[in-house]
Amino acid sequence: MASIEYDADALHHAMKGLGTDDEILVSILGNRNRAQREALAAFYGQRYGHSLVSDIKGDTSFNYQKLLIGLVTPFPEYIAHLIHHAVDGLGTREWILIDVLGTTPKPLIDLAAGFYKLNYKADMREAVKSDTSGNFRKALLHLMDGSKDWFSPPDFATVEVDAHELYSKGEGRPGTNDHFFVHFFTSKSPAHIFEVDRAYTAKRGHGLVRAIKNETSGDYKNLLIALATPHAAYWAQRIHDAVAGLGTNDTLLQRAFILNDKDILQQIAQVYSALYGKSMAEHVKDDTSGWYGKLLQALMR
Repeated sequence: MASIEYDADALHHAMKGLGTDDEILVSILGNRNRAQREALAAFYGQRYGHSLVSDIKGDTSFNYQKLLIGLVTPFPEYIAHLIHHAVDGLGTREWILIDVLGTTPKPLIDLAAGFYKLNYKADMREAVKSDTSGNFRKALLHLMDGSKDWFSPPDFATVEVDAHELYSKGEGRPGTNDHFFVHFFTSKSPAHIFEVDRAYTAKRGHGLVRAIKNETSGDYKNLLIALATPHAAYWAQRIHDAVAGLGTNDTLLQRAFILNDKDILQQIAQVYSALYGKSMAEHVKDDTSGWYGKLLQALMR
């Protein structure tokens, strides 16, 4: 691995003067993980007296530029940017809130809240609260307030009990106990939810995602599905959403590749192949082009 000094100098040379050596940009930024990119961006600013982002803005454009900027922006600041974009202006971009708050642990959300206040002079929690409603809002605020355990192993002593409770408060009765659903999915760890899903499937013949679809709707449903789906499987589905059918959802594609570091993208790619029978790299390659497409490919390697 090249030194941080080498990377910074190579990037600066690639964007200095007329023209841009995009091969250098892709070979460096597409082959460094998040921590390395963030350290490189900080070092670049110290070395040259202006930010790497400013040089990227001056030398690139469109989706390629957006992806590059996201990759070198401090991760919590990028999260703050996404949430602000989701709630800014008329209407709400609910899928951004789901993708971010449904997959990002609380410590990072707390750091993002600091950047949000710094960059937008507003409280991130209040911004989300004022732009959402109902059970969707309740679940989002639970996640932002830190009730979810993101990292603990399953509590096997309560797996069967939880599977029974989810059934009895959902598909096993008229109506849905949304208070229980919100509490369960915004508090239990992903590893525990995975085991509860297995137990639920063994008893009911289908998993929690189908139960959620049967019992809930709209953005609330989509958020609970995100919380009920293993991380790699969720993002494999979202990336497939971005490239399936006519056209490409480049905004979603960029979000997926920036929110997930290189090692996680490799895990997602494995699940993607199992789900769709074609490699993620092939699908993305078919739907993108130019240096933008080459950068996406590099991030998957």
